[in-house]
Amino acid sequence: MTDGPHQSPTGPAARAADPNTPQVQLQMLAGDHPELRPLIAQNPNTYPELLQWLAELHDPAVDAALARRAAGTGPRPDPGEDEFSAVRQERPQDYAPSQPRHGYYPAAPTGPAPWESRPGPAPWEAPASQAPYAEPEPRRRHGGTCAILFLILLVAAAAVVAAYFLIFNGVFSGDDEPSEETSISQDQNEQGQDPEETGAQGAESEAPEEEDAEIVRPAPEDAQDIPAFTAPSGNINCIIGEDELECSILDYSFDTEENCDGPARFSVGSEDPQLGCGSTEGENSATLQYGQSAGNGRFACVSSESGFECWNTETGDGFFMARESYQLQN
Repeated sequence: MTDGPHQSPTGPAARAADPNTPQVQLQMLAGDHPELRPLIAQNPNTYPELLQWLAELHDPAVDAALARRAAGTGPRPDPGEDEFSAVRQERPQDYAPSQPRHGYYPAAPTGPAPWESRPGPAPWEAPASQAPYAEPEPRRRHGGTCAILFLILLVAAAAVVAAYFLIFNGVFSGDDEPSEETSISQDQNEQGQDPEETGAQGAESEAPEEEDAEIVRPAPEDAQDIPAFTAPSGNINCIIGEDELECSILDYSFDTEENCDGPARFSVGSEDPQLGCGSTEGENSATLQYGQSAGNGRFACVSSESGFECWNTETGDGFFMARESYQLQN
């Protein structure tokens, strides 16, 4: 087992057809390369949520690929000699289905469908010049006079009842007993409380609570609330704080901008994810097994055999890190 994803020697089309391509990369390819969606639809490693998203696009080429996938037959669309000149051409049946992965599946692409970015009205919407004939509104009948008279009588009756209570039970009743509000004010004065201060406290208690921040990409439901954790191989260490999430990798083969001599450090907070140098080691660090996840409500991480993926649940920004490669997601 390694911490790194499968590395393809060719371009996006080869990774879209390769059954060993990690599911996170298939999800990103489907969102960034619409022309590769038929290949992704026939890839044995494509997970159910991404297949459902592809089916909802109603793309003829994607629908045909999904039909061939369901039937288990049919040739895979040829991506071209220029793209696959460095790899062996194989049919979908030559690939052995990959073993199902347990734990976290990445969400389907959130980008708009192809037709949603096209200008102009939708195919089913008629132009403004060809609007359907609108029938004229029926002429209102002059039957509201009775309703108006009834409302006037109702208001008059309410006024009479209000005047009765004011005269016989209110100000003119001669009742010298203090009202309930006056008794409360006197009790507060006897206890040494300021009425203005009490009113301010009541206003504060009635003020609505601030709404929680909107969650763009929530943590998995089974995420463990642990502040520090390590990959089973011991190559990756992470710390989840209130304002920032940090992870460092000890052994890696990718290049860093600062040419780190030691560990490379990834971080994400309220701003975009960053790559720098330095180690991250927390006290009483626990081992996060493959297929498990950790989070504290604002940040989350998922451990897999391909590597670690961590993100900010409020912004959706994060990073993917492994021994052979990394990716900043924003």
